Amino acid sequence: MLSTTRQSETGNTILFLHGSLFRTTRLFLSGLASVAAKRGWNVQHATPPHGTGMAYIHKLISFWHPLGIVAVYSPDTRIPLPDSNLAIPFVCIDLDPSLLSRRRVHLPRRTGFVHCDSLNLTKMAAKTLLEHDFAAYAYVSAYTRYHWSEQRKRYFREAVELNGRTCQCFDGTGLTTSDTTTSERLGRWLAALPKPCGLLAANDRTAAQVLSVAAHEGIKVPDELSVLGIDDDEDFCESTTPPLSSIRCDFYGGGMRAGEMIGKLLENRPNRELTDSYGAVRLTIRQSTRRLPKYAPSISLALETIRLRATEGITAADIIPLIGGSRRSAERKFRAAMGHSLLEEILNVRFEKVKELLATTVPLKAVALLAGFSSSNNLQRLFKARFGMTLTDYRRKNQVPRLDRTC
Repeated sequence: MLSTTRQSETGNTILFLHGSLFRTTRLFLSGLASVAAKRGWNVQHATPPHGTGMAYIHKLISFWHPLGIVAVYSPDTRIPLPDSNLAIPFVCIDLDPSLLSRRRVHLPRRTGFVHCDSLNLTKMAAKTLLEHDFAAYAYVSAYTRYHWSEQRKRYFREAVELNGRTCQCFDGTGLTTSDTTTSERLGRWLAALPKPCGLLAANDRTAAQVLSVAAHEGIKVPDELSVLGIDDDEDFCESTTPPLSSIRCDFYGGGMRAGEMIGKLLENRPNRELTDSYGAVRLTIRQSTRRLPKYAPSISLALETIRLRATEGITAADIIPLIGGSRRSAERKFRAAMGHSLLEEILNVRFEKVKELLATTVPLKAVALLAGFSSSNNLQRLFKARFGMTLTDYRRKNQVPRLDRTC
């Protein structure tokens, strides 16, 4: 549990510095808090004002007497870089490494870095799009020239070219819904791409702009343009037209790694910087890259409802009215179209969610609830029957990240 109460002078607090509390930052914070709870630490978060310097950080330190500091260098924050006078561990999340060389910063002895693994993110994206053997491949950069956007552009282009294809890149700097000049430029660029084309955007927000401009230009998604984003904010991705396929980053795991790194810096006092990274949790395929078979409208509605709500605990009885007719006739129509029953379709979606959760650090007891199963015992029985192994065996086989991993 996160606490905002004042701590004693002896100090067991970890300071978490950040910009706006967006979903990404909250996940970092939750991951850090999970490690803090095991170690008996308190996590106190704060948002330094823009333009603040290390003097502000030292005032926070005097107030809280923290064990260490974790700082998220998100695009909207101006957290200062730690100086050599800092006596406590300082872990930077997603810091642009070029800042260190440009500013010639002398870091404290106990400094650590947790980065997004852009290389493996873009490998996953490239493999997903290359499987379709598109006529062309493309990348759209983020609105601002963030270091991770440039990394993803380079790695994606290298992966595409490694497989004998070419990749065209669009500089999305300044791209916003109100910027008609940039949107028009993007529209002309999208229209000129050979079709069909597989496109990776730097993040979900950029991908949403691509979808909006493509619709304005009359470009059919996904038939002419398949669009893939990065971050997989479910509410956001489901609200785009069409819903956006995206790769989810392990922000929660990134927060955990930062917490474990603080522990290592406290225990070992290394003479070198520690580095670690967080990668992808999963890829969620939605309509922006998926070509759906031409089913009857009622079957398509049933499939989409199951995809969106299977993990909420819905049953076949909830889907029958969408297809129409009696239960027997609705089941017969669905089986004729899909080759299996409504219940099997619901279980298919739930099991995909289970496998996604098992590839993370979510506790096993929570997996059943999050995937829509009535109980953990019910999930264990059904999972063993389908996959021939227990949840624990599946997680071990798929190498879920551990808390005690070496930095």
